[in-house]
Amino acid sequence: AGAAGGAAAGRPGALVGVGGEVPLNAGQAAARVKAAVEKLGALEESIKQAVAATKGLAASSEAQAVADAHQELTKQHAAMMEFQKSLTTDINDVRKGGPTVMASAAELTKLSPRLRQLQTILNPELQKIKAIAGKAQAAVASAKSEADAKAAEAKDSKEFEDSLPATQELVSKSEESVGAVISLAEPLIADPPEEANDMLKQALEEVEAAASDAQEKITEARKEITTKLQAARKFAPETRKRALTEFSGLQGRLTEAQKKINPYKTFKKDFQSRVAARKQLMELSDKLAAAELEVEKATMMSSAAEHGQMSEDELNSVEQVVKPAKAAIENALRTIDQKSKVADGAMKDELSHMRDKAMGFKKAVEAVSLTLKRQNESLSTREMLKTAAEKVDAAEEAIKACQEAELPYLKGVEVLPGEESDKAIKDCETAAAKGDAALKQATSFLRAKINEAKGYVKELAASVTEELTAYSGRLDQVTKRLAQFKKETIERKMSTLLAELVDAVSTTEKKVEVATKAAEVLSSESLDSVSSETLKAAIEKTAAAEKDAATAMLEARKLFASKQKEVKGPDANTAMGKLQGRINDAQQGLAKAKKAATTGEKLIKGKEVLTEEDKKISEVEEQVKQAEGKVKPNEEQAAMGVEASKPSDEEIETMTSMMTAAQKTLKTSARTVDSNAVGAAPTLKAALQKLSERCKSALTTISEIMALTKDQRERVMAEVFVRDGNAKCAEVEAAMEKVNEAELPFLKGLEVLPLQEATNATKASEEAAALVQTAIAAARTFVSAKNLEVKQYGEAASKPAMEEFVQITERINAAASKLAQFRKETDARKKTALIQEAGEKMNGVEEEVKKLAEVVEPFTKEEGDKDESEDATDKLVAQAKAAQAAIDDTRKFLSERQKDAQGNAAHTETLAALNKRMQEAQASCAKHKKVATPYEAKFLAKRVLAEVNAQLAEVEAEVEKASKAAAPLVDEGGERFLVASSSRTLAQAWRDHMKAKCLTHEALYKEIGGNAGGIGKDAFVSLLERLPQALGREEIAFSEVRRQAIFDHIDTDGDGKISMDEFKALFKQRFTCVKEITLTDGFDVSQSKAVAKLEGGALLETVHGPQKEESTGMMRIECTVVSSGTNGFVTMQGNQGTKFIELVSPFTTFCSELVKTIDACQKAVQGKGALFVEKGKELAAGGKDPVLSSASQELGRLKTKYTAACGSLQKLKSKVAEGKTEFAKKEKKEANAHIEAKERKAAEALLAPAVAKLETTEAALAKLEEATRTIVALSKDELDAFGTPLSTTEEAETLSQAVVRHADEVKEAITAQTAELPKVPQGPMLEAKRDMLKMSAKAEGLKKKSKGLMDAVRAKCQIIIETRGEQVACAMRTHMQSKSASIDQYFAELAKGGAEKISHADFSTHVKGLLGDKFNAEQIGLLCKHIEADGIGRRRFQSMLQQYYVVVKGIAITDNFTISEAQTLRKAELDEVIELIEGPRKDEQLGITRIRGKSLADGQEGWISLHGNQGTPFLQAIEKPCYSCKVETTLEREFKCEGDVGAIRQLNVDEVLELLEGPKKLTVEPAVRVKGKAISDGALGWFTARDKNGTTFAEADSKYYSCTSSVAMTDLADIKDCKVLRKLGVGELFTVEEGPIDDATGISRVKGKCLKDELVGWVTIKGNAGTKYAEASNKHFCVLKEVALTKLFPTASPGEEVRKLAKGEAMQVLEGPKEETTAPEVRVKVKAILDGAVGWLTLSKNNTSPWTPYYTCKVKAPMHKSLTAEGAEVVREIAVGESLELLEGPKEDGKVLRIKAKADKDGEVGWITVRDAEGKRYFES
Repeated sequence: AGAAGGAAAGRPGALVGVGGEVPLNAGQAAARVKAAVEKLGALEESIKQAVAATKGLAASSEAQAVADAHQELTKQHAAMMEFQKSLTTDINDVRKGGPTVMASAAELTKLSPRLRQLQTILNPELQKIKAIAGKAQAAVASAKSEADAKAAEAKDSKEFEDSLPATQELVSKSEESVGAVISLAEPLIADPPEEANDMLKQALEEVEAAASDAQEKITEARKEITTKLQAARKFAPETRKRALTEFSGLQGRLTEAQKKINPYKTFKKDFQSRVAARKQLMELSDKLAAAELEVEKATMMSSAAEHGQMSEDELNSVEQVVKPAKAAIENALRTIDQKSKVADGAMKDELSHMRDKAMGFKKAVEAVSLTLKRQNESLSTREMLKTAAEKVDAAEEAIKACQEAELPYLKGVEVLPGEESDKAIKDCETAAAKGDAALKQATSFLRAKINEAKGYVKELAASVTEELTAYSGRLDQVTKRLAQFKKETIERKMSTLLAELVDAVSTTEKKVEVATKAAEVLSSESLDSVSSETLKAAIEKTAAAEKDAATAMLEARKLFASKQKEVKGPDANTAMGKLQGRINDAQQGLAKAKKAATTGEKLIKGKEVLTEEDKKISEVEEQVKQAEGKVKPNEEQAAMGVEASKPSDEEIETMTSMMTAAQKTLKTSARTVDSNAVGAAPTLKAALQKLSERCKSALTTISEIMALTKDQRERVMAEVFVRDGNAKCAEVEAAMEKVNEAELPFLKGLEVLPLQEATNATKASEEAAALVQTAIAAARTFVSAKNLEVKQYGEAASKPAMEEFVQITERINAAASKLAQFRKETDARKKTALIQEAGEKMNGVEEEVKKLAEVVEPFTKEEGDKDESEDATDKLVAQAKAAQAAIDDTRKFLSERQKDAQGNAAHTETLAALNKRMQEAQASCAKHKKVATPYEAKFLAKRVLAEVNAQLAEVEAEVEKASKAAAPLVDEGGERFLVASSSRTLAQAWRDHMKAKCLTHEALYKEIGGNAGGIGKDAFVSLLERLPQALGREEIAFSEVRRQAIFDHIDTDGDGKISMDEFKALFKQRFTCVKEITLTDGFDVSQSKAVAKLEGGALLETVHGPQKEESTGMMRIECTVVSSGTNGFVTMQGNQGTKFIELVSPFTTFCSELVKTIDACQKAVQGKGALFVEKGKELAAGGKDPVLSSASQELGRLKTKYTAACGSLQKLKSKVAEGKTEFAKKEKKEANAHIEAKERKAAEALLAPAVAKLETTEAALAKLEEATRTIVALSKDELDAFGTPLSTTEEAETLSQAVVRHADEVKEAITAQTAELPKVPQGPMLEAKRDMLKMSAKAEGLKKKSKGLMDAVRAKCQIIIETRGEQVACAMRTHMQSKSASIDQYFAELAKGGAEKISHADFSTHVKGLLGDKFNAEQIGLLCKHIEADGIGRRRFQSMLQQYYVVVKGIAITDNFTISEAQTLRKAELDEVIELIEGPRKDEQLGITRIRGKSLADGQEGWISLHGNQGTPFLQAIEKPCYSCKVETTLEREFKCEGDVGAIRQLNVDEVLELLEGPKKLTVEPAVRVKGKAISDGALGWFTARDKNGTTFAEADSKYYSCTSSVAMTDLADIKDCKVLRKLGVGELFTVEEGPIDDATGISRVKGKCLKDELVGWVTIKGNAGTKYAEASNKHFCVLKEVALTKLFPTASPGEEVRKLAKGEAMQVLEGPKEETTAPEVRVKVKAILDGAVGWLTLSKNNTSPWTPYYTCKVKAPMHKSLTAEGAEVVREIAVGESLELLEGPKEDGKVLRIKAKADKDGEVGWITVRDAEGKRYFES
């Protein structure tokens, strides 16, 4: 509290009490505020003044000023922080005063922002001053530190310098003492006295004394140095470093002195051993000196390696010197090592010194050895590279031999005759084998040497590897060419062996292609939009094509399998594999076509399902709608508040039956629709999905209806179920009555009835029991099902029904119990009857055996008495079989009875007796069968064939029966039924007439002229003719034929008259009930009563017509039930459209009966099929008898007839189905004939304008056909004489344009009329619409036909153009060649007056002069127009005369057209360009077309085949080759590159060049590169002595001489008066400045200048005895032209340039000269289109690209009428992607490149900009 009080005491209003602080009142708070404001104001003023004072200060300001400012700002900052604390305390204290002082608190709070503002002013300035002060303090400290360091350095340096001389003096004295000792001792050691004496002793003592004195001085000096080193370590850094260096050096000198003095400390003691050692050392020294001389000699001799490759002799000489020197050094080292092991002291030191010297010699020897190794490697690589070149050359020669071997195949005959082919194949295989061998040798050699080169020194390895790699590249080309040659050889060999198979595969591929094309429409993405008719046609076409292709493929596969067995080997397997691949590809293509066909079939099926199900669903929807209308008001009724009427119970029953059936139909349809929607086309799928939705909607509606009628429906249906249940129960009870009747024969009292009666009674009982069982099962099933259904109903309906069902069930169960008892009794009676039957059967067996004995008896007689007639034989076999059959049947029957007899003793006993009789009968039968066996085969065959023939006759009868039954429909087309339909139409018209006139049949008969005598045919037919108009019924307007047929149809008795009965019969109709309906006693439904209920299928008969009940809208008719004769009224169709009865027409009756007849016949026929199998087995079981074999063959023939009969029935069914469809169409057409006639008239009026225009179009087309008929019909030979092709073409073009115009008018008229056509689903208006579409299609077809005719005319004209073009071109080429004129000169001659084009008239005149009688004006005019329409320009002129071909497959150039007589000049290589000189001509015998041409590559002329006799192309026609410059390129004068000297001019970018000659390969001489050292400055690097163009930059300099022996250089030439300047050593170089001169003695001297010291003097190069002292050096080159000195060898990548070598510089050769091979360049001779400049250039992908005269627009650009774009008229805009053909140019318009071109789109001609001045491209070639 005291502290708090103290703190608060300095502030106004601070009161302290016992309990702590007292809250401030308002006055106190105000005082606080005032004090704070005043204090803050003062603080602001002082801070601003302090900050202002520091504004001018910077790092360069005085340190004191900065320090003062920093002090002041720090003070202000402290005051500010103190005020902040005070302000915080004041705010807190005032706030404690409560609400009365809150204003003061707010005033204090407002001071905080002012304080923060002060902080933002003060703090940055303080930080700045702090930084300035910090830097100033650091600078001061640094300066002080530097001053201190300098002072220390000066002090220590003085101390060091003062002490160093004395120390140096001590060390020098020590070294002098050591030297004195050595001086005293050396004479004694070098020349020791022979005997020991006092002088020697004294001398030895003096040496030791001097050594002791020297040791003392060394010790003293070492101590001094140690002291100085310790002191030096405390010196300043720089002085310390100097002192330590100096003192350490002095210390080292002492160490060396110590080493020297040590041997002399015991000099007297070691003197003798030292003398002996000295002698040994001298000997070793002599040996080392000799070795040193040899090493120096070897080094000098090997120095030649620095100047290039040493010769083999030089290497051997050096080797001879190196070996002994190396041996001597190694011996000396061994001696030194041995002596060193036992030596000590000075001796050991001497030996160590000598060893070091010897090791130096050894290293020198090793260096020389390494040089020798490198030189030997270099020498060996030259030989190796030479061998490599030879092997590569051999491989390339082998390839040339391969090319010569294949020449027989390169004349165009692809499959040579047998012997010639065999020889050619053999030659090719031999050449290929030799090539393989040469290639393998070269490849393995190069591979081995490349691996060896890796071990060479780096530079040699790089250069050798580079050359070997180049050779490998050449071998790679050889490998590719050899592989291609071998591949082609195999193909040729296989082509000969597999020619037949190849043809078969090709045929298959073509047929598969046909199938694929046929299936194209089925593979369309919009397949669902294709009509069914189109799809069916495509499927049929595809199926036919697929069948053909499959047959062809089967044949190809058979042939393939056959060839697979014939030809063997890997080559054959490869060829067969390729063919197999082609077959497989064809198979896949065929599978795709088949899949497409399947897709099409699926689509057709889907469409059919769509139609069928739509119809079903629509019918159900209609029924549902009607039912809904009865139980639910429609929207209008609901809006009016009308409620639906309640249906009657009868209607509910009918509705329930209908809805149940509808639900079933809808569910079935939904499943069908959903299954077909899977994988269907999009449109079809959508339609099917709509159907599915309709099904769901209808089902939903049904559910709603059933819910609305639930109570009534449940009650009604429960009653119906009970009613029907009682009916079922009544059926059971009725069936039980029949059981009682069947049982009566057993109840008369007779326990054993006669067998037949018992059997019949048992059978009747079983049948009756079965009927009862069926009735009981049906009743139980019905009751159970309906009981379950009724349980779902409400209690009101279900309870009574279920009670009734219980009673019905009890009645059924009672009947079931009776039935069970009856069955038990019947079973016992049946067993008794069966035992009885077994006895009867046994009697039959014995009777048959007896008969067999009788027929066998004649065959048991002697040979002469035997009766072996056919009848007797047949009788014997038949009886034997009958007896055996009876036995087998009875035995089986007896076996079955064993079980029945169990438990009945009487039956068991009877069976035992019967079995015994059976055994006896069997034995007797077996005995008789032995006689019959030999005759069984004949009998069997006869019987089998007889049975089969009989059955076959039945089959044929059935087929005949079916055919006869179907004849009215299949053969007659259902004509009689159409007549019947017309008769019904007539009857209905008369009914309506009778109703309108209230006439009876009799009255009508009388009205139409009928009387007791009837109505005659003529009268009746005449009546029918007038009747339509009389009755106003257009539908009875029949044709004359039909009117007569109607009379015949009515006149049933054929007496030629229609009686009253026959007339009434016309009105009689039959109906069948299709849905349960009630027959009522009156017409009005509401007032009539039910007479009978009509079930489905009930027949009704009437002569009345239907009438409509107005109140309900239902159609009703009066009729009689045929089965009961009940008469009444029945509803034909409900008011909602539901049909209850349908008309039974003669046709439907006929069809129904026909189907039954055909089904019955087919069933009968099919049942006979098993007979053939059965009889075949019978014949087979009879063994291998000739008779049976013959019968089997006959059986097979009969089976074929049976199969044909089955097929006939199947075909008949198809015909019947087709007949029904056609009949329905005919019937419908006749029924609607009168409506159609009316609509057709209106439709024809609509069609008339278009028809008229179409006729005009057809007439125009007819004119076109007439105009073109002649030219189109002409053959190629006839066209040659056709005189008016040009006028014909022009006329045809005019007429064709008219056809197109009229056709377009037709389409416009159709478009206008189509809008007026009503939208109808069928009828004439729809046909009119279709007709319009057809007319539109026909109009389009007429246009296409017109186009086709024009195409045909153009094709014929093209033939004329080609024929005449070849003639004209050939004639003009011959003319041009005869005048030795260039094509430009020829053009200038024809283009008179320097015109840019040749006029057609001038061209024709010139051609007429060349062709003479062959000239045809119009044909030549046609040719002119084809070449260029408005005059022939230079480019088109050149294109006509110059024809070029490119080689696409290697082919021979021969000297003769006739291949058999021709000699091969050479092979034309791939991509070689050939210029046509003569031809093409066809060798008719071989079928080969050949030309005479000139190769642009080398000018070789000769005959070449365009294609082989198997169709293989060798040459392909091309435009004249041209190039476009991609970059600026130099055009040169000569083929060989000459650099800038041979340049003609620079070719610009996009400049177009015509090829004149080439491409040719320019093989350049290897460049020569040398590695050297510049004499002037010693610069090292590679320079070019001669480049690839032959330019020489440096050559060997003969003025450089090398001394071959030591010789003196003198000051004068005269050897007598001269003075020796100095000696020149071996190998020393000098340059000749004067001489050589020869004196009289034969001495030859030159004046030279030493390279070593530039001393000039005279040197003898040859002595008077012939000794050579110096000779010209071949290791120096003189620079002739400035050339670059580079770091690396390759010219292409020389690395960094060292410098330029100036002309006249001398270079010392270090490596080389070395050849650098360059890849051949491709050169072409071209002509620049821009100015006609002709020259050569190197072709590469970087500088040129192929050019064609066809341009594509890349950027939209205008076409102008003139070359200059500025101000030119625009023809039109050229759109992006448009194609244009160059007519003239390219030409430059300033910097703009322009061409004159023709647009492909519309033929417009004008100038376009290819590239603008900024380089932007608008068109690309």
